[in-house]
Amino acid sequence: MEAQLTNFGESSGGFRALTAATATVHHTPHFRSMARRLCRLYRLVSASASASAAPRPHHLPFAVNPSPAPLAPSSSASSPPGFAAPYRLFSSASGSSMVVVGSADSFNSILSKVQDEKLPAVFYYTAVWCGPCRAIAPLVSKLSSQYPKIPVYKVDIELEGLGNKLHGLNICSVPTFHFYHKGQKIDEIVGADGKKLQAGMESLHKQQ
Repeated sequence: MEAQLTNFGESSGGFRALTAATATVHHTPHFRSMARRLCRLYRLVSASASASAAPRPHHLPFAVNPSPAPLAPSSSASSPPGFAAPYRLFSSASGSSMVVVGSADSFNSILSKVQDEKLPAVFYYTAVWCGPCRAIAPLVSKLSSQYPKIPVYKVDIELEGLGNKLHGLNICSVPTFHFYHKGQKIDEIVGADGKKLQAGMESLHKQQ
C-alpha cells in the first residue's frame, strides 16, 4: 500500500489530483488521517529526490612528491644573440650584511679572501628545496642586519662546480653554518637551531 502511495506521490500532478478530490469527500477522522500520511510521504519523496540531485564536492588529489627545484643554470651557458653573458659573482641584500654567492668561482674567491686576510665571516650553506632552510631564513636575515660588521655568505649547495669544494668542507646536510674568526673556522652549526645561531653570532661579534 505504501509503495503505491509513494509512486503516486512522486508525481506533482497526482498529488494535485488527490488534493482536488478531497474537496468533495466528507472530512471524516479516517480520511484526515490518511491525507496527513499522504502529505508526509510526498514531502519525504521530494526531499529525497532533491538530496540525490545535489552536486557533491570534488576533492583534488594532493601532490605527494613534488619535483625539486631545478638546478641553477651554468654561468658558461651561451646567451641569446644580442644579450650579454650574465656574470654576477654575488649580490648583497639591502640593509644587511648578507651576501648571496652566485657562482663556484665567487665562493672560492671569498673563502680564500676570508682565510688569507683573517676576516670574520659566516658561511650559510643552504638549498632551494630545503624546508628547514626556509624556516630559519627570516632569523638569518634579522641577524645579518643586527650584526652588519659580520658578513653572512649565503651559498646554494647546488651551484655548478661546487660539489668537490663542499665535500672538502664536510658539508653533509643543510642548513649548515660555518663561523670564521681571524681566518679560521671556530664553530659549526648543523640544522635550523635558532638559539645556537643567535649565540654563535653574538659570540663572534664579541670577539671583534
